[in-house]
Amino acid sequence: MDARTHAPASGEHDTRPYPLAGVKVLDFSHVLSGPHCTMLLADLGAEVVKVERPGTGDENRRMRSYAGRQPHDEDYFYPMNRNKKSIEVNLKDPADRERVITLMKTSDVVVENFTPGAMKKLGLDYESAKVVNPRLVYCSISGYGQTGPYRNRKAYDSIIQAFAGVMSITGEADGPPLRSGLMFADLTGAMYALSAILVSLYARERTGLGNYIDLSMSDALLSLYSTNAAEYMATGKSPGRAGSENPGRSPTGSYLCADDRYVQVMGGSDRLWPGFCAAVGRPDLAEDVRFASNEARIANRKQLRAILTPVFRSKPSAEWVEQMSVLGLPIAPINTLADAMNDPHFQHREMDLRLEHPRSGEIRTINNPFRFSTYATWQHKSPPLLGQHNDEYR
Repeated sequence: MDARTHAPASGEHDTRPYPLAGVKVLDFSHVLSGPHCTMLLADLGAEVVKVERPGTGDENRRMRSYAGRQPHDEDYFYPMNRNKKSIEVNLKDPADRERVITLMKTSDVVVENFTPGAMKKLGLDYESAKVVNPRLVYCSISGYGQTGPYRNRKAYDSIIQAFAGVMSITGEADGPPLRSGLMFADLTGAMYALSAILVSLYARERTGLGNYIDLSMSDALLSLYSTNAAEYMATGKSPGRAGSENPGRSPTGSYLCADDRYVQVMGGSDRLWPGFCAAVGRPDLAEDVRFASNEARIANRKQLRAILTPVFRSKPSAEWVEQMSVLGLPIAPINTLADAMNDPHFQHREMDLRLEHPRSGEIRTINNPFRFSTYATWQHKSPPLLGQHNDEYR
């Protein structure tokens, strides 16, 4: 389906309804996991009120501004906070706390990612909130969950990647463990939190009941192992690092081309293998007993890579991508973020979203991936200034 058939281009007025129109979200979250979740709720039409510390706000507002930009540009804050409203609240002040409780009475969703127990000390935890609003969906995001021996440990993305074992399977086989280049733990937590909130809202329509969500980023990341865990679940042997290779397929991985750019290939299935051999100009490999099956190719992975390395070095990456794509073989250039953002495909998919900020002028953010036929899929409001909506929520 062509996304443009159903979604107006960025900046154009979309008359379709938003799927979460009328849903009110009180957002106590900060930094990345919670804010990314609530931004997606806001993209889909929810009214998200971000509760921030007076004078300073979300710490990402102060994280950094990049070279050549103005010091007041909140470059770390912008990517996770579009379409929200901001109010300044001192949660330790009794009057401000009562103001928050009043907002909870009419909210559908609360999201927070403080240290476990922090909201309870403030009298703003789920048990307190459901007294004033039994239909409330309340989501707590934390590194290790609200229970368990590590519940009070400090959690950052790389720490959770290490704890959940993700770093142990990331990197080259003969190199050190590496963290994922993406904020994988934070963002996985955000995605699961979004899913749990939407499920809870759907269930509430049928039962009338609110719900408390204890979302652990470490649980969320561990749950993604899927096929990576198959060997361990069957044999007790933990998976290792394989770099850009797929441990269960061969040939796979990255190859350097004539223009000094890499491509990522996947020719490992027995169905694809003959076509792959023809595409790289080595049809004889399809008959080679060393490579006759996927299992054989895995066993002889190093020999096969030694053969294919000079082959891919003989042509530029774009030529390989075109040649193999036409034949239905999986291949892609290993892009930088700049390459991806400027690629005609992502441009067509409206992934490069431009917003007008009241202080910074035009800012760029990466759009969400939702594309619906019936509903609008994103709003076009810039991230809020700190306390921009104070008067609206007195």
